[in-house]
Amino acid sequence: MIRKKVKLAYITNDSSRKATYKKRKKGLMKKMSELSTYCGIDTCAIMYSPYESETEFWPSP
Repeated sequence: MIRKKVKLAYITNDSSRKATYKKRKKGLMKKMSELSTYCGIDTCAIMYSPYESETEFWPSP
C-alpha cells in the first residue's frame, strides 16, 4: 500500500495545531520508549512547547 505524499504546511487553526502537536508528541514518546526497550539503549528527549511554560524531559528525572 502506497501512501500519498504529505504536503507540509503551517496549520493556521490554533486548536488544530495544538491537537496535532500533542498527538505527535505522544507518538514520539512511544517510539522513544520502544527503542529503549527493544534495543536496550538509553534514550532521552527534551521537548519545548509554546503551549506549556515548562520544558518536558523524557524519561522524567
